[in-house]
Order: sequence, then structure tokens, then C-alpha cells
Amino acid sequence: MDSDRAPLNVVIVGGSLAGLMCGIALKHAGHHVKIIEQDGSERMSHKSGIGLGPSAALFLQRHDRHSTIFSHRVGCIQTLKNGNPKVLATGNRDITSWDAFYYRLRSNFDGYISPYYPSAPKFSATDGSATYEFRRKVLDISPVGSHMVLSTLNLGTQEISQDEADLVIGADGPDSLVRAKYSPAAKRRYVGYIVWRGIVPEREISEKTRSIFTSSIMTYMMNGHHCVVYTIPGSQGSLEPGERFLNFCWYGNETREDLDEILIDAIDGHRHHHTVPAGHVREDVWSSRLEYGKTVLPAPFLEIALKVQQPFIQVITDFHSPRAAFENGKVLLMGDALTLCRPHTALGSAQAAFHALAIEDYVAGKISVDEWESRVVRFSFLHLTQSVWWGKFYQESIVRALPWAFRYWFYWSVEKIRSWWNKDGDATGVGPYRY
Repeated sequence: MDSDRAPLNVVIVGGSLAGLMCGIALKHAGHHVKIIEQDGSERMSHKSGIGLGPSAALFLQRHDRHSTIFSHRVGCIQTLKNGNPKVLATGNRDITSWDAFYYRLRSNFDGYISPYYPSAPKFSATDGSATYEFRRKVLDISPVGSHMVLSTLNLGTQEISQDEADLVIGADGPDSLVRAKYSPAAKRRYVGYIVWRGIVPEREISEKTRSIFTSSIMTYMMNGHHCVVYTIPGSQGSLEPGERFLNFCWYGNETREDLDEILIDAIDGHRHHHTVPAGHVREDVWSSRLEYGKTVLPAPFLEIALKVQQPFIQVITDFHSPRAAFENGKVLLMGDALTLCRPHTALGSAQAAFHALAIEDYVAGKISVDEWESRVVRFSFLHLTQSVWWGKFYQESIVRALPWAFRYWFYWSVEKIRSWWNKDGDATGVGPYRY
């Protein structure tokens, strides 16, 4: 875009992690940013862990105005074999919780006060304005003259209003309205398994079990199932031993017919599509799962599963949009609205950070819209391929995973050569912003 223009009026559709990261970067660049969020001012807790890759670390280095530590580092992924931990892969990864990351970003964006961050960071005189408008649903986006106009519904008053923007960012997640309008062929696809999730206060777990999960991500693989457990910050982001949570994930293959039973809401009986929130999982469904767990889970994993008080369920889906820029660069897709990777590679926040940093460069005029689109689409497609490979390894078999492993490494090699030739080095994770 033209970097010599006056500050842009930017509207971001979606106020979760991706939207907030993009909003912070553009606000710090002096633009006026409005986030439109369909949910309430405080998003529902996801009660889950977040892996911070190099892209997220670079984003925080540039844009985080808080100094407190909100993550901890693990050095490897281990698997439990015959009761003993065995290293599966090495490499440092910073881990936090969705809640701790969300409230840190909110604080940086609009100074939002929460128990996690009771005071706002200092803002710069060069910052643009930042507005977070909630309980508003975007109905349509259309070009009018040189601007984009968004029609929105106030879910409280039912009034319809319009917002004018120089740039619209679709950061509205896997069920994106923006993607549905501009890239309708990219639809969520059920991949054959779900994950049962929950958190348990560290202090409720025996010392012996706790020691297994302290310094690594621990997995346990079974036929058609696998479990993952790791430590995340506790209430209000505490990282003190004994105050943290253990994040429990149990992936299992399920038929579509099974989903019709599993996804029934405990309160009003309707069938959820992709997520059954905490407090809405039927007691008989979770009890049945625990009974099965008693026959297949090793003692440390079973101890944690039995202590989960409010499980929730996520249906694993994926998709990829081959396009990310529309309306001559005035409408962009980012984060999970552009590509939904499977969760095994923990790339959700890294992808959002990569996209936000790339948008920052595009708006500053450092790259063209075509360069921006190529960069983010290539990155997301490459890492979607990696997540499919890992998913098939965990949930199916090594034999079924191998073709996807070869596919990933082929694409990775192509990107290495392409990045070297173009001197941008972005999509494999070795360039200006990394995964």
C-alpha cells in the first residue's frame, strides 16, 4: 500500500488472537484500528495451551509493551513407553495459555483491564486509535468508491449500521464470513477425529505424576488415539509451581455417526458443529470416555483425566484458501480465517503472528499485495501439510503418514530454493518472520 498516505482507517473482523495481533501492529504504525467482535467483550476461555513459535516471539519483541513473563519453556517432546519417558523430538518451545495470551494482547491493543493485567501499558504518542466493539455481527462487505463499507448488526439492539474502511482484515476464524464471501470453496473438512480437552490444577495431582510433566510436552500413543499433557499458566497467569494447570488433550478417531451422539449439548440438547464448550458436555458421554480410559491410559495420564472437572470437545477440521487478498488489496484474510492447520504442530498463534507481521510490511509499503499474498499463502499451505502429516502419524499409522511426510519435505525444499532465489526466506521459517 501507499506508505505516504495519511493514517488508514482499518476494520478487523474478529477479536481473538489473530485480530488482536494485527490490530496492535497497525495501531503501533499509527493507523486507526477498529475490531468488530461477535462475542462479548471478554472472549470465552478456551482453557487450552498455546505454543509460541519464533514468529510470535518476534511479534512480541516488536509490539509487546508488558515486561512480565507469561510463558515457560519446554525443551522436548517425550512419549511414555513402558512407564518411562522417552524423547521423541528436541527443540525449545515457549508455552502459555490462551487466556494469558489473549488478555496480554487486549491490554496492548486498547488498554483493557483484567485480573491478568490490572494496569495498561504506556502508549506512544505516535500510536493510532484502537477500538474494540463487541456483540456486533458483520453482515456484508462491499466496495463503495475508494473505500470498503461493512454492514453490521448490533446483537443487543438489533440495529444495523455501517462502517467505512480503507482496509478490512478478515480475522474471524475458521467459520469466517469474510472467507465465505470471497473464497467460498475453502470449507472446513472433518478429518476423522476429535479431541477431549480439560485442565487440572497442578496441586491436585500427585508429586510423582506431576514430575513427569514438568519440563516437557508428554505424549502417549495408542491405536487410533493419542494423549498430550503439558503445563500451562494457572489462574491470572501464575507460573509458580503448584499454581499452574496441567493441560490435558485426548485425541480419538470417531465416525460421523458417533459425533451425532457425542456433540449433543447437555443443557438444551442441540447438536454442536465443531465445539462442545466446557459445562455443556453430557455427563454420560464423559463418564463413558473415562471408563474406556481406565482400560487404555497409563496411570499418570489416567490420574489427570479423572481430575478433569469441566471437559470440552473440539472436532478436528482443516482447510486452506488459495487466495488471501481481494478488492485490490483492500480486503485480506489472515490466521485461521485463511488456513486452519491441525493442532498437532501448535502453529495457530505462530501463523497469526506471521500474517500480522506480513500485513505490517504490506501496509508500510515494503511489499506489494501480490508479494504479501504469495508469502502468507505459501507459509500456511506448507504448515498445513506438516500438520496433516503429524495428524496421520498420531491418529492413523506411519505408513499412512509417510506420503504426507514426503509431500511436506518436498514443499519445504521448494520453498528453501524459492526463498533463496527471491531473497525473502519466509515460508520455511528462516526469513524476516519465522514460524
